Amino acid sequence: MTKLRFTIIISLIALVSVLLISCNEKKEVSLDDLIETMKESSLNIETDETEVASTHYAYNPEKKMFYLGLEFNNNEIPSNEQQKAIYEKFLSKASEVTNTGDWKKALELYNVTFEQLLPNNEKKTLAIKKENSDIIELLNSK
Repeated sequence: MTKLRFTIIISLIALVSVLLISCNEKKEVSLDDLIETMKESSLNIETDETEVASTHYAYNPEKKMFYLGLEFNNNEIPSNEQQKAIYEKFLSKASEVTNTGDWKKALELYNVTFEQLLPNNEKKTLAIKKENSDIIELLNSK
């Protein structure tokens, strides 16, 4: 009888452990999912940010580089604080699809370039987030 109780207790512990582990597992996020979410995030910026007239988004797999192009109303670049808020909002929204939900961890292995889209198909790099860094460096500060 004691052996049966011991077997039942061990079986229950094993079952509970398996259930807890399987409930805590999160699905792996593919690069395609991340790219699609970043595209959606860029469109959200276009509608949510009054300073932004339009956005363009691209990904370069060879460089592991995401690009966010921003066209500002009247070509006026927002203040440094506004820029940083826009960039962090874009990255945060995009990283929601990842296991961490934190852009600093989720995008650690990627480069991100933020560009101002100018007339005549010209562009100016405003900020970058380098691979293995969680810092957004403003290059053309206001």
